[in-house]
Amino acid sequence: DNFLTVGALNYEYGSGLVADFSNYGKTNVDVFAPGTKIWSTTPNNEYEYLQGTSMAAPAVSGIAAIIRGYYPQLTAAQVKQVIMDSGLTTNASVIVGGDRNNTQKFQELSTSGKMANLYNALILADQIAKNK
Repeated sequence: DNFLTVGALNYEYGSGLVADFSNYGKTNVDVFAPGTKIWSTTPNNEYEYLQGTSMAAPAVSGIAAIIRGYYPQLTAAQVKQVIMDSGLTTNASVIVGGDRNNTQKFQELSTSGKMANLYNALILADQIAKNK
């Protein structure tokens, strides 16, 4: 109850929202975060656009770290639930696995059916912390 699996979002909204390389599934992915064309540091003081769930997962880790920093009384399980419950969703049908013949509702591609959102997560974490 304290381990998050993260899928990668594309920079397009609509049918191309989910990165074609991303994992997905109600039991395989908890939440989605940006994972395509992320401006990143590379060796030798350089930068380049990178992609992958290895770009999306740190975004969600950052949200968790900020929540824990502001609300250290919340448990890891509570932080996970906050991230999953506070995300944004869409009713869009999205292309899955880069196969234009395979479209599904975004909400069906993860346990939460949502995209991680720091602002909403902080609002929800604050409400939970005040009720403890």
